Amino acid sequence: MSNRSTWRLGFVGFIYTPPAEITDPIEKVKWHMSKTQELGGGVTQIAWPIDWTDANLNIIKEHMAKTDNEVELGIQIFGTRNAAGSLIGENKEEIKKGILERIKIAKFLGTNILRSAYGRLNIATSRFNKEFPLKEHMKFVVDNLKETAKILEDHDMYLALENHCDFTGKEFAKMFGEVGSKHIGCTLDSANGFTVYCDPNEDVEYLAPYAVTTHIKDMLVVDFKSDYGLHNMQARGCAVGDGHVDIKRCLDLLDEKSPFSKGLHIVIEHGWMSYEGIADPPAYEKECVHKGLAYLKGLMGR
Repeated sequence: MSNRSTWRLGFVGFIYTPPAEITDPIEKVKWHMSKTQELGGGVTQIAWPIDWTDANLNIIKEHMAKTDNEVELGIQIFGTRNAAGSLIGENKEEIKKGILERIKIAKFLGTNILRSAYGRLNIATSRFNKEFPLKEHMKFVVDNLKETAKILEDHDMYLALENHCDFTGKEFAKMFGEVGSKHIGCTLDSANGFTVYCDPNEDVEYLAPYAVTTHIKDMLVVDFKSDYGLHNMQARGCAVGDGHVDIKRCLDLLDEKSPFSKGLHIVIEHGWMSYEGIADPPAYEKECVHKGLAYLKGLMGR
């Protein structure tokens, strides 16, 4: 039986920004929630730095109820290899304290999803780091996730680790399997596979069984004239439904295999878009969000 009728749509904040006159982070979050509701969605990934005072938490919770929004929060559990800033590093107690504080905030807001990522859009935190053999690199990630799982299991919270331009979907699935905790899964990004030179449609197959939440992204491979004999094709961001990601198949697999399929968050993200010839990039991003939401609603029968 399909769970699509229970799914909540949303979009990340940096692709649909508030008016320039809104500068206060709390007001930005409120605007984002209201815009999400206006566009037929119901989930907000809080992307702005918030001063988590009791007063601000109450404002956010009240606006969640007003706009029928659920929220997702971010959390950082990784540093670099052997560095302070990971749960197996010298600063592990400080990192654990930060995780517990974020769990407290999440519980107050009624969410059990904490988003995170390992990759930092560079070679050092990717499978291509030649100074960190892949097997050892993956073990570093697994060891951190095992320590994270111990904390989350005590609080019924779930980590959604994004495939963030670092490892392939197959490699992530192997790591999640080695961790062996239902509290450790992924933010399934449907297009990031392009950035590690694998087929994102294959990544979806590996990652759907571990999907806690999503970034629904599309990318289009285009001819790209380069100098000095560089590769003459490039994957660029586009509106969901316009690229080479099989979005329908992605949703089908999430519906069938995600342990969070009921009430799953379907969150649009754009990445690495080309603005060549675009007079107003922010307006263009918003147009792409509208187009992507319409496309997803069509696939979801709404």
